[in-house]
Amino acid sequence: MTKGDLFDQESKIGRSGLAPLFDHVEIVSEKDEEMYRRLMLRHGASPDEFAMVGNSLRSDVLPVIGIGARAFHLPYAVTWAHHVNIGAEHERIYQTLPNLHALLTSLSE
Repeated sequence: MTKGDLFDQESKIGRSGLAPLFDHVEIVSEKDEEMYRRLMLRHGASPDEFAMVGNSLRSDVLPVIGIGARAFHLPYAVTWAHHVNIGAEHERIYQTLPNLHALLTSLSE
């Protein structure tokens, strides 16, 4: 799932060469609890079967833990000012990963 302008995001996905690695790509205008609920309903998943990995606490992590699913924060070197200090009270609920390789270990726990 990615957020943004449909044509811009489709172009980025196409240029990345990663599209064949995914069964489904979802491009949305907003990532919030309701959008994650609709996504899970559409794909027949429950919160205990769903995990999100993302660099945005505001749109990738907090809405996901808000619906009872697992979320992993993978910080990016540059963070938008409106994302700094967001979610500090939830740090025991989600896990911050040092890199994407660490996700494999975390998912097996």
